[in-house]
Amino acid sequence: MMPQAIGTILILVGLVLFIVDLHLSSHGLLTAGGIVTLLAGGLALLWAGVPYAGVLLGALVVVSILMGGVLFGVLGSLRALKRRPALTGKEGMIGEVGTVRSPVGVNSEGWVFVHGERWRAVLAFAPEESDPRGGEPIMEVGRKVTVVGFSEGGVVQVVPIGLPGRDQDLDRPG
Repeated sequence: MMPQAIGTILILVGLVLFIVDLHLSSHGLLTAGGIVTLLAGGLALLWAGVPYAGVLLGALVVVSILMGGVLFGVLGSLRALKRRPALTGKEGMIGEVGTVRSPVGVNSEGWVFVHGERWRAVLAFAPEESDPRGGEPIMEVGRKVTVVGFSEGGVVQVVPIGLPGRDQDLDRPG
């Protein structure tokens, strides 16, 4: 009588572990424990000589295989997501192209339009075409820039794309 109770308790604990794992972020440890306890409970009932324990064990093996497949599928998906670059937030802005809406300098903030939003911006460094003897290098309105980082206060750091006068199409003459 005792092995039957142990087997039943192990099966119930396995089912509870599956349910608890849905509500906690245990990275699949509870599901793995649930699979082990389900199989151990089925084996305990089989060894106890419970009628139709073989059928029950077969059903528990099928459930364990399905839950294991789901567990490894979810863990594989999470592993693949870790390798993908961020798509939102500040990290998702890095590398995006925008347009200057008000003049942007190295030391003076201007405005750029990126991702359908206006952002305060500064140049990350002086462009090569700027005159070192002149004043502060400025990116004029309409120039294309790439976001390379963020400063304090959410100010984007940008660099120019292309040089003035050289942004012509290669197909057009002149």
